[in-house]
Amino acid sequence: MFPEHWSFLLGEMALYAFVVLLATGTFLALFFDPSTAPTVWHGPYAPLDGAQVSVAYGSALDLSLTVPGGLLMRQTHHWAALLFVVAITMHLLRIVFTGAFRKPRELTHAVGVTLLVLAVLEGYVGYSLLDDLLSGMGLAIGYSTALSLPGIAARSAH
Repeated sequence: MFPEHWSFLLGEMALYAFVVLLATGTFLALFFDPSTAPTVWHGPYAPLDGAQVSVAYGSALDLSLTVPGGLLMRQTHHWAALLFVVAITMHLLRIVFTGAFRKPRELTHAVGVTLLVLAVLEGYVGYSLLDDLLSGMGLAIGYSTALSLPGIAARSAH
């Protein structure tokens, strides 16, 4: 039987986005090297040709510019990750606003909240892998946010 309302398909959207993330992430993992060791990059992008970059950033450049279909896979992975987080969030909001988190489905709701937290954390880690200016700023914001928490700030002051 087909769902009565379109919002019931948000869980399926999250599932399909997750499948795309698994496929594109596996492809990207075959070509990405997460090392922060310095290297001199040589490639088709003239402004960076001969520049000293980290191996991680160089492999991301190679993925985007020299691997056939690499940029398509990176962009597909990026947009699937955004869709995944949005679909989980919208699905959880539908559950909260319709009261579907009550018995007997409280465990299902807890699993959904856990998936959202894990998706955000995985997105943050994936965002930080490239060792570029954006990931450095993301790490600085994450570090500052962690220091703003009372328990962590007190421990780091010693």
